[in-house]
Amino acid sequence: MPISIPLKNSINKLITSEFELVKNKLLDIDFDDQYITKLVKEVTSTSKNGKLLRPILTLLIGKLSPSYNDTVKSSIVNMSIAIELLHTASLIHDDIVDNATHRRGEKSFNNLYGNDMAVMMGDIIFAKSAMYVCETKNIDVVNKFANTIVDLSMGQLHEMNSRNDLTQDKTKYFYRIEKKTASLFETATWSGGELAGFDKNHSDMLKNYGKNLGYAFQIFDDIKDFTELEKNNRSGKNVGLDISNGIFTLPIILSFEQDRKNNPVYLYNLKNKKININQLRIYLNDKGFITKSLEIGNEYINKSKISLATFESIELKNILYKVADSIKSY
Repeated sequence: MPISIPLKNSINKLITSEFELVKNKLLDIDFDDQYITKLVKEVTSTSKNGKLLRPILTLLIGKLSPSYNDTVKSSIVNMSIAIELLHTASLIHDDIVDNATHRRGEKSFNNLYGNDMAVMMGDIIFAKSAMYVCETKNIDVVNKFANTIVDLSMGQLHEMNSRNDLTQDKTKYFYRIEKKTASLFETATWSGGELAGFDKNHSDMLKNYGKNLGYAFQIFDDIKDFTELEKNNRSGKNVGLDISNGIFTLPIILSFEQDRKNNPVYLYNLKNKKININQLRIYLNDKGFITKSLEIGNEYINKSKISLATFESIELKNILYKVADSIKSY
């Protein structure tokens, strides 16, 4: 879900220097080892093809805070780099688990170098992200970041454990995406507020905004697994890969709740990995499960905006509202 061009231009005007610093530092990460630095740059250079939405949120919140100064700028830049590196590392590990071949329009690292190398690459980028967080010198932010790494790992483990499980329900699904996706959005927004000197009440509002935005982001991304089957994979992701790996996302889980007692043929085919993804897409669309998933995603967009209802900074609230609305635009 890319941010619209007008919104992107508005955001760029607000955080031009900070955003350029983040992008340049991502490209210039150095490990005092020519070979390792070269490998890492192959990964971080693909960030230019990503949405960079999480670090953008951190930068926006810091820049539009009443306490913005050079110290805040340094902290939010370092935190934004850490957020993007953590996200990148988690994607490398996800691609190994999912046997993905492409990421952000490029061949995935595991496809190029094998799973063993990819495991270590993910680990070294995880470690580097923690070093940038430590540069903020904020122990609460460091603790939150560490907990987020745990959450991401828990989410991935739950996703792996739920493969080909036809008994799972919405509760298990939402717990999984809370850990795997919403937690990092929550950390991106909360840390921006914390580092920029917002009081606890406002930081909590930002945290809830990020968490709900993360839920919505994952739901709409899951829906894309079906709606972009006919778009030749222009997004750079492996469309249809989730279902091929037995990962059942919201449209399918909604169908389980209605169809499980009827035991339709498609459930048998899912269990035995004989499913035709295009036929499944048509079925889910005709039965209204994709529409229902879109409605649930929109509910989380609304929740994210409601979280900021009493936020005092009108300028920040308005731009975060627009970011939330952009999540559902595809």
